[in-house]
Amino acid sequence: MLSQADNDLLTRIGPGTGAGNLLRCFWQPFALSSELSSSQPLRVRVLGEELVARRRADGTVHVDHHPAQDRGGVLWAYFGDREPPELPHLEWTRVPAANRFVSKRIQFCNYLQNVEGEVDSSHVSFLHSRSDPSASAEGRGGSIDTTYMARDKTPRFFVLPTEFGVMIGARRAAEADSYYWRITQFLMPTYTMIPATPGGTVSFTAAVPIDDVQMLGFTVTWHPDRPLSAAELAEIQSWTGIHTEVDPRTFVPLRNRDNEYLIDRALQRSRRSYTGIRGIREEDLAVQESMGPICDRTTEHLGSADLGVIAMRRRLLEAIHALADDGQVPYEAQHPEAYRVRSAAVVLPRDVPWEEGAAEAMLAPI
Repeated sequence: MLSQADNDLLTRIGPGTGAGNLLRCFWQPFALSSELSSSQPLRVRVLGEELVARRRADGTVHVDHHPAQDRGGVLWAYFGDREPPELPHLEWTRVPAANRFVSKRIQFCNYLQNVEGEVDSSHVSFLHSRSDPSASAEGRGGSIDTTYMARDKTPRFFVLPTEFGVMIGARRAAEADSYYWRITQFLMPTYTMIPATPGGTVSFTAAVPIDDVQMLGFTVTWHPDRPLSAAELAEIQSWTGIHTEVDPRTFVPLRNRDNEYLIDRALQRSRRSYTGIRGIREEDLAVQESMGPICDRTTEHLGSADLGVIAMRRRLLEAIHALADDGQVPYEAQHPEAYRVRSAAVVLPRDVPWEEGAAEAMLAPI
C-alpha cells in the first residue's frame, strides 16, 4: 500500500506538486492534429492549465507561451520551464500516416488509475475474457493468444528497469518446453505499449492529466513496415478493442459511466462475456472510473500479480524525489532515443531468458 503522502505525490498534478513537476519535464500530447486548423483556435485544458492552441499559416503550432509540435497525428506541448528536449523517438510518430491509427478520449478519473491498468497483464484473463476461443485477437488488442490466456490465468511477473522506464514480463505456461510471455513496456512518464505479436500491429497508450480527476487518453495502433490494411482498420473501428468510439465534438466515449457503459446483463449471464460490456477499452473504463476520481491506495493489499504496478509507481516516485531534492531532470526526458522500443507477446523455450529471447522483437529501428 502507499502512504497518503506518496499517494498525493503520484496523483496531484498542479504546479508545484510532485507528479505535476515531473510531468512538466516531458512533452505531453494534448490533442489530435485534425482538431486544429489555421482558421480557428482550440481551447484545451492540460495539467490544470486553461490554454489556447493556434496553428499558423505555415502549419506550426503554438500553445500560448509553451513550445508545441505536430508529430504523428498528435499535437504535443512542453509545459516545463527548462529548454525543451527533443520529442521522444516513438516509432509510431515516425512512420507514414497510413501506417497508424490514432484516437483520443476523455476519461473521468485520475491518470494513474489508467496507467496502473495498462501495466497489469493479469486482469486480461478475466476482465477481457470471452468464452469463444475463436474471438479475434487483433480486435481485442492485437496480442492475446486466447489458448494460453485461458489456460493459465495466474501469470508470474518479472520486472526490469530500463533506460525508458520499466519492462514488465508476464509469464504463462505454453507447451511442456515453452512459456508464453506478454511483455509490457512502461515508458516514462505515463506511456505504455500493449504486448504485441511480432510481425503484427503494435499499440501504444498515453494518459495525460487534464486535472486531478480527469485525463486525456491517447491510443495508437500502427504497423512498422506497411500501411494498415482495410481489415485492420475495420477491426479497430468496430470499437471492440482498445480504441473506443467517442462523441466527435467532446471526445467522451459513447459507452460511458452515465449510461453504465451499455452493459448487457443478459450477455453477462450467458457467460459469453465476463462483463457484458462490448469493448476492451470500455471494460477498462468501467473498472478505472468506478474506483472514484482518485483511488485511495492507503488501504490496498498488493500481491505478486501487482509487481508491474509496484515497479511503475516506484519509478515515478524515485523520479519525483530526485527532481524535488536534487533538481535532477529524469534521464528519459533527456534521451529521446531511449524510446525506440516495441512491446512483445512471444512463446520462448523455458531455458531462454525473456529479455534476451524477445530482444529483437522489442527493437524499433527508426
